[in-house]
Amino acid sequence: MGKIKAGRWLSSIVIVIVAVWVTACAQGTQKTPAPAAAEKEALAYVELLVFKWGGVTLTATEVEKYFNEPIAKKFPHIKVKLIDVPEGDPIEPLLTQGIIPDIIFGGSYTAIEEAGLAEELAPYKEKFGYDDQRIKPSVNESIELKSGGNQVPFSVNLPVIYYNKDIFDKFSVPYPTEVQSWDQILDTAKQLTRADAGVHYIGIDLQPTRLASGLSLDIIDPATNRAAVTSPEWVKVFETLKKLYSIPGFIGTDDTYKYADKDDIFYNDQNLALYSHNLAQLIGPLEELRKQGITMNWDFAPHPNFEEALGTSIEINVHTLTLSKASKHKDEAYQVIAYMLSEEVQRIITRNGRVSVLDLPELEKEYGADIEVLKDKTIANIFKTEPRKIHKPNIYESKITKYINDAAKDIAVGGVDINTALRTAKEKIDKDLETLRRQNPNTSLHK
Repeated sequence: MGKIKAGRWLSSIVIVIVAVWVTACAQGTQKTPAPAAAEKEALAYVELLVFKWGGVTLTATEVEKYFNEPIAKKFPHIKVKLIDVPEGDPIEPLLTQGIIPDIIFGGSYTAIEEAGLAEELAPYKEKFGYDDQRIKPSVNESIELKSGGNQVPFSVNLPVIYYNKDIFDKFSVPYPTEVQSWDQILDTAKQLTRADAGVHYIGIDLQPTRLASGLSLDIIDPATNRAAVTSPEWVKVFETLKKLYSIPGFIGTDDTYKYADKDDIFYNDQNLALYSHNLAQLIGPLEELRKQGITMNWDFAPHPNFEEALGTSIEINVHTLTLSKASKHKDEAYQVIAYMLSEEVQRIITRNGRVSVLDLPELEKEYGADIEVLKDKTIANIFKTEPRKIHKPNIYESKITKYINDAAKDIAVGGVDINTALRTAKEKIDKDLETLRRQNPNTSLHK
C-alpha cells in the first residue's frame, strides 16, 4: 500500500513539473509570471475592515471604485469592507464588540494613538517597500508633521468654493470666476443674503478656524504652549466674521448665525449661495444624488483668502490611511495601503473626483474625467490656488477649539466686542491646557 501511495505521489510530482515547464515555455522570458490558478485558490481569503473615522467622506461607491475593483486584480484573495464611524462617535464600543479595524481611513493621528490603534510603519515599509520620492513634497511634509510618517497619504482634499448658480441667476449677480479676497466675497454675499418668496437665502457661511487656516495660524503657541488667539492675525479673522454677521438678514430667527454645520446643507436646502468646503466632502455625495435623479445647478469658484495671502487657500488637508495595531492581517493590510499609492489607483481616484498625492502634474489634467457629476464644471478653478503649509500640530488642539467657536457666537449674537471675546477664549484655553498638562505630565504637546 505504501509503495502504491509513493508511486502516485511521484507521478503527481512529475505532472506538476511538466505543467510548470510547459507554462514557463508558453510565457517566454516573462520575469514575474502571474500566479497559477491553483496558487490563487491556495491563498486564504482575507476581509479587511476599513474604519472611516473623523468626519471624512467615503461613499460605498468610492470603496468599490478605489479599493475593491483594483484590489481584485492585484490581490484577488483580499476584499475590503467599510465600517462607517459617524463623526463625533467614540470608537471604543465597536472595539468592545470585537469589530476591529485593519485600516483606518481619515481620523486624527492623536486620536488613533489614544485608542491604541496606531501601528508603526517603518518595519512594513522596509519589508514591502515605500517610495516617498513619488509623493508631493507638501504631502510628505504634512504626513511627517502630523504622524511622524506613520500614516500613508491617500488623496489631497483641496478646498474650493461651491456656488449655487440658480441663486446667482435669481438675483442677477455675476458668477465668481477669479481668485478673490474675503472682503470681495463678502460684498457678493451681501447681494445674495435676502428673503424671497418665503425662502431665507444666505450668501455664505464661514467658520473661524477655516478662516484662520488661510493664514496658517497657531491656536496654541508652540514656543509657550499657551493660547495664541489674541494676535493681530486672529483679530483680523474675527473682524471678517463680524462683517459677515453684520450683513442685513444674515442673523436669522432665534439668533441663528450658523447655516453650514452639515455637508448636505448645500445640496439639500439649496438656499446657501456660496459654500467654502473641500472636494471630497461633496463630490461623492453629489454623484450619488445624481444617480438617484437629484440634481442642482452648481459650479466651482477658486478658494478666497485674505489680501496678503491671495493665491493660497488654506492649510493642506491630506486624507490618510493608518495601519491598525489591532489588525490580525497587518501584512495584507499594509500591502493594500501601499497599493493605494500606485499610479494605477491614483489615476482612478483622480478621474473620479479626488486629487492625487503623487507628484505627477499630468494627473491634474485628468481630474474628474470619469465622474458624471463633474461634467461641464469649471475644473480649472480648483487648481487656481495652492494649499498652505500646516501649522505645527498640538495634541490638545482639538480639545480647545470649542472656545474659538464660542467666541464667534459671542460676537454674532451675544453683543460682545472682538477683543473681549478673544481674551475670554484665551483665558479658557490656557486654563484647560494647564489642567491637561497636569493630567499628562510626560506627554509631548507637539508632534
